[in-house]
Amino acid sequence: MNETEFTAKERSRFRKLLEVANSTTYIGERDAAMNAATRLAAGHSMTLREAAGMAEAPDAPEPDLRQKPRRPGAFGAGFGAAAPEYMGTWWRQPHQPARPSAGFQPESERVAAEKRRLAEAMADAVGRGLDAEERAAAERAVSARSRRHIRTGKRGAWRARPEFIRVLLVETGMTAKEIAAAAGVTIYEVFREKLLMRRAVGKVAV
Repeated sequence: MNETEFTAKERSRFRKLLEVANSTTYIGERDAAMNAATRLAAGHSMTLREAAGMAEAPDAPEPDLRQKPRRPGAFGAGFGAAAPEYMGTWWRQPHQPARPSAGFQPESERVAAEKRRLAEAMADAVGRGLDAEERAAAERAVSARSRRHIRTGKRGAWRARPEFIRVLLVETGMTAKEIAAAAGVTIYEVFREKLLMRRAVGKVAV
């Protein structure tokens, strides 16, 4: 895998960040999620749009790995320079694709479905004015305001910060350092919320 491709874990994180940006009703949180997605893409020398376009790519070219060499008898010696009359008649036979078994979803359909899902989330995010490339200056201003915990409008740019931290912990799989950067808090606040979540789960289990 080259440096401009996501790993499976990074693809999942990128997709979840777009979903957070798409689902939240808080402006600051949308910008924070998109900023985090932009940083993830930049780490692989990609723009946000480029990353969204390739996030559904498989980890390895499996179809190529599964290809089997043809029987030597089907071709004449020196295949690269052979004329059609020396190539046999196998190519004249109509191709009958194998039928998948019931309940089986081909890899191509799964990839296509994931691609459509990403495209819809990206289109909605961009439609709301969250294109990081076109709004870099606005994002820096939002980031500066978020660090001062300034609320704007009747609804405000952020929900309670601990609640947003928990959303990122549960839904994105980001590291504590990445969540702290995205939410505009210290890493200790992230650890605090993570510990409180564990305690809450322990009480429920009891």
